[in-house]
Amino acid sequence: MKNTKLPSLNALRVFDVAARSGSFKQASQELGVTQSAVTRQIQTLEEQLEVRLFQRDNRVHSLTPVGLELAPQIEQIFEQLERTIERTRNLSDNTTTQLTVAISSERLRFWLAGKLADFHSLYPHIQLSFSRCNEHFVNESSAEMASAIQHQSWDLAIGYGKTMDKNIQSVALQKNQLVPVSAIQTNESPFHLPWLINPDNPDHQAMLKAYSQQLGSTRMIHCNDVQMSLDLSAAEQAVALIDSSLITPGLSNLKVYNDFARPCQYPLSVYYRKRQRQPVALVAFIKWLQLIIS
Repeated sequence: MKNTKLPSLNALRVFDVAARSGSFKQASQELGVTQSAVTRQIQTLEEQLEVRLFQRDNRVHSLTPVGLELAPQIEQIFEQLERTIERTRNLSDNTTTQLTVAISSERLRFWLAGKLADFHSLYPHIQLSFSRCNEHFVNESSAEMASAIQHQSWDLAIGYGKTMDKNIQSVALQKNQLVPVSAIQTNESPFHLPWLINPDNPDHQAMLKAYSQQLGSTRMIHCNDVQMSLDLSAAEQAVALIDSSLITPGLSNLKVYNDFARPCQYPLSVYYRKRQRQPVALVAFIKWLQLIIS
């Protein structure tokens, strides 16, 4: 059975030099090693490949037909490797990578913005830019999200939902709850106050359905923006529905009705384009998001 293990890179390098120089002695001088070391590396390579690469006749070393076939290909590989290493060495320490993150304004404000200093300290050469998007990816907004990522307007999107686009993949970050909150400090149940509802938010609709009996004739105020809902909660003496992950110390003045929280339909997730190999910056950002949540 043929050996499927890859041969030693060092042995391949020695073979490349020996094939080009025409003798093991000259190869040893070029590599700065002894001639016996060159011989051992060639023998090791021949054993690993299970083929003969050089004909040995006293001090003359000529390539076999197999060696003649292999030599130019190995030379080309090492030339490509050297060019790649040289380009890497020439990269400036100040080279930056751009990453466009699509995120809702409320998630950026209440959830992500305060954590970004940590990301920049870890990855100073990844420059983030932000684009506003819906918090929930359903129906048309899901298709728009997939299109923006496919056409590279966005590198990734953060939110809730699902997509049927096979070219988009996702990573779940955390499971959250939808919580009734109010700027009015009261011991009464939240059903005695008007509710601020986003009719396009599937979690809001699920909350209304779950508490339809308790809500009864409660007045509903339509509002599709979280910050506006928080402002109106005080002005209208009403209840706003807030994602639990957005309730930060900056919102400590709110009355939070945890007893009436309901799980969100989907986990908070990151969506991005499916590739065989993902960009390093994108992988770094996703892993960082997972780290700050864990």
